[in-house]
Amino acid sequence: MAPQTSCKCVSAEGKTPRRTGFARREDGSLTIFSLFLFILILMISGLAVDMARHELERVTIQNTLDTAVLAAGSLESGADTEAEITAMVMDYVTKAGIDPSIVTVNPQITGASSRIVTATADFQMDTIFMGLMGINSLPGVAAGQAAEGQEKIEVVLVLDVSGSMSENGKIEALRPAAKGFVTEIINKLGADRVAISVVPYNHQVHVDDELRSRLNWDNTLTTVANPRNHPGAITTYNTHNPSTRCARFRDADFRTSALVAGSAVEGSAIFSGLSGRNLTRYQQYPDWASWCSDTYSTMFLYQNDELALHGFIDTLRGQGWTSIDYGMNWGVGVLESAFAPIVQDMVDDGLLSADMAGHPYAFNEPDVKKVIVLMTDGMNTDHLDLGDDFKSGPSRVWYSQSLANGNEYNGFLVEMPDNGTNQRWYVPGSPLSTGDDSYLAEAALPADAVQWDYHRLYERFRPEDVDDFFFVPDQAAYTAHNRARIDTGSYSAADTRVRDICGEARGSGIDVYTIAFQAPASSETLLRDCAGDASRYFDVDGLDIATAFEAIAVNLTKLRLTQ
Repeated sequence: MAPQTSCKCVSAEGKTPRRTGFARREDGSLTIFSLFLFILILMISGLAVDMARHELERVTIQNTLDTAVLAAGSLESGADTEAEITAMVMDYVTKAGIDPSIVTVNPQITGASSRIVTATADFQMDTIFMGLMGINSLPGVAAGQAAEGQEKIEVVLVLDVSGSMSENGKIEALRPAAKGFVTEIINKLGADRVAISVVPYNHQVHVDDELRSRLNWDNTLTTVANPRNHPGAITTYNTHNPSTRCARFRDADFRTSALVAGSAVEGSAIFSGLSGRNLTRYQQYPDWASWCSDTYSTMFLYQNDELALHGFIDTLRGQGWTSIDYGMNWGVGVLESAFAPIVQDMVDDGLLSADMAGHPYAFNEPDVKKVIVLMTDGMNTDHLDLGDDFKSGPSRVWYSQSLANGNEYNGFLVEMPDNGTNQRWYVPGSPLSTGDDSYLAEAALPADAVQWDYHRLYERFRPEDVDDFFFVPDQAAYTAHNRARIDTGSYSAADTRVRDICGEARGSGIDVYTIAFQAPASSETLLRDCAGDASRYFDVDGLDIATAFEAIAVNLTKLRLTQ
């Protein structure tokens, strides 16, 4: 056999096939890329872990500082000096396991009833994974500040003093509750930071002479275009009763934070508000029955004297009907900055304390809180006034003292322009009948007779008695005067006004708190809507109204974080 020979095969390119295949394989590059991705993911995950650790440490320190400054900033903490406040903060820090050397405390006792406590921590956290990138630590800052009694506060208590408040001990429960509120606010915040006003309301809000003289009250003197050609005829009259101390508000007035939407306050009429006939016509009624009576509680504005406020609150008593919308409109109006010149004028004249200078502040004034506390036990009722034709101007009624001859209901004469000259003057007799009524000729008008304007006429007689006594012989005049008294907005209309003015108050930055004191369901809903926040609405079923006032006072005076 021929000996075997080995053969080494070579490709045409002069390379073996195995080397060619080896040169073309790339399996190893995937391993390198995967290792690179793993390291990158590890670094990113480590970065996230270190950042999460840093945030956890910051939050822990922040929570500790917040707790510490709240405790040390409280007026009831027992820390009375700046050194004691600092020590209390540091004690909290140390017990939380935080190095006290990184914490700086800055306490400020700004008054007997106010303080600010600030604490700042500058810390460094060692990293674990970020060291791979050359970052060995992360810096951080945490700060907390608490203040008590720093804000100036203007509070208006809008209190229902209608007739129902005189029932079942409610007014007796209101007085100590409101006084306790005053004490809490003044004692916690300090008298120099407080301005408290009280606006009592029933179906009206009474304005005293000092305030009325400083308001832009519409009291225009008008000339009679064609005065009657008789002795004693009226030639000028006031557009609104000069004696009234109550305002009439229009719908637009409840859609602005200012007291009135126009330029002047419109006075309401003065007349008896009782309706229905009684045993005798023209029966005299108690003072409170007048729609604007001097017996109503007046407003007590811009005070910080605890005893004076207590004394005023003790005078409150319940009488009359209910107009929540009027009470609230006055409450918002006296907080509006347009009221400031009035307050300043009263300060200048020594009627208000010098502390009240500058009040009420603008709504956007920093560190000033404006608050209204609205309370009612009832619901809106009629709000009455006289129609424009009967609210002012000369009437057809004249009065002669000599003709009266001492009789309460004698002496009145009514001009009858459509009668002949022999029966020009209708003379009503007894209020119990028309049998003794008579007439006088035009020339027989007594020399001392004077024409009465509508202000005087309705101050003396109820609206429903004017038509009966003076205008029975004149059907057209009787019908017109029978409708002299009008309802300017009650029940649902007044509820709408309440919601309007409450919305204006909240929109202006006033905190509105409301108390329904044994009120009907409709008023509970109304007051809840007025507050706009369930936490600021209080429903008092029993006589413990003090609990509601106390809760509001605590809310207004509580220690708060300011940073």
